[in-house]
Amino acid sequence: MIIRATQYLYRLSGVPSVKNTEEPPSPFPGEWYANFVERFDGRYNAIHFLHNPTRVSVLVPGPFLDQSIAGLRERAAALLMRKGYGRLLFQYGLLSPPEFYSTNSRSILASMNQMRYEIEYHLSMPEINKENNLDRIEDIEFETIIRTGKKLMDFTTPVRILDELMSKFS
Repeated sequence: MIIRATQYLYRLSGVPSVKNTEEPPSPFPGEWYANFVERFDGRYNAIHFLHNPTRVSVLVPGPFLDQSIAGLRERAAALLMRKGYGRLLFQYGLLSPPEFYSTNSRSILASMNQMRYEIEYHLSMPEINKENNLDRIEDIEFETIIRTGKKLMDFTTPVRILDELMSKFS
């Protein structure tokens, strides 16, 4: 499992970052990009994991990257099962040992920053301050429209991407 995180998250977690410029060869197992998100008052924080290329978002409570891997595995499996994509679960390679690298894609980071603002907004809502309400935010992100290409009108959602992959692996 390849995890690419921001420099800020590496400094916060105390995990050394390593450069790796190779692109993933196929949609699976892909790689997870990680970014730190928090409520506006700083009382609740989480790590936002975004899978590239399926654009599935997973939120794991806590600020430390190395301690959040078990939570990533658990919450990613729960999200895929909850949304009906359990057959793709093995393809993600969640049980493989994590390899930490620094980020290499500015377009993914730009998408994650836009998502971060939306996630931080939802985290600041009074009813979203417990771990079980992170599911609701993940469900919102699961339906979010994402720009996919260099053309102005190339948009998709994680649902469309996963539906295409389900038809390939069926």
